[in-house]
Amino acid sequence: MHTRRGASASLVLLVLTLLGADTSPVTAQVRLADESDRAAFRPWFTLLADVQFEQPQSEVVDCAALVRLAFREALRAHTPAWHQRVRLPFVPQFPDVRSAPKAADGAWPLFRVAASTTAPYGEFADARTLIRWNAVPLGREARAARPGDLLYFIQPGQSQPDHLMVFVGRSRFDAEGDDWVVYHTGPDGDAPGEVRKVRLSVLQAHPSPRWRPLATNPAFIGAFRLAILDTP
Repeated sequence: MHTRRGASASLVLLVLTLLGADTSPVTAQVRLADESDRAAFRPWFTLLADVQFEQPQSEVVDCAALVRLAFREALRAHTPAWHQRVRLPFVPQFPDVRSAPKAADGAWPLFRVAASTTAPYGEFADARTLIRWNAVPLGREARAARPGDLLYFIQPGQSQPDHLMVFVGRSRFDAEGDDWVVYHTGPDGDAPGEVRKVRLSVLQAHPSPRWRPLATNPAFIGAFRLAILDTP
């Protein structure tokens, strides 16, 4: 018997299959040791995504870069030297992740980037790779998302059709609301694009229906949880 999440996630897998995506089980992404480490990763990840709206870093050039930066920096040891480099507007009191992967040969193995589960992990992953091999589907209801989860859209006909948004939830920079979403628009022609922030309740009434995270919108594939946060 399917649970609500299981049935909805199965529908997402069907949609991905029809789109030609690999839907083999996610088994090769970095896993954290236990729930305490997952609880440590989540606030760092959401804060580091959220702060890009306030003071974006130059490497955040599209939606996947936003996710990669927040993912990578959430796993670091947040030492005084790290805080000096990143220059957050305040010093968070979150615990650090204890089971972060170790760099090997100058590379940090963060993401599964190929179909083979024996292929080396990489530091770079585009939006579709993040969803295909590094996240698990939650269903096509955006309300299933918890802080740190991703909203995934496919906009056919665009040069970069895959789009990710980070569900932040309650923002540490905005007093009102607990449903904030942060995303990068991606480049548009000669324009570099920008980081934007909006409440989910507002996004669901977006002037362009294709950007609404609703089950009735065929461009909205669903909510996804990074495998690093999924309970094994």
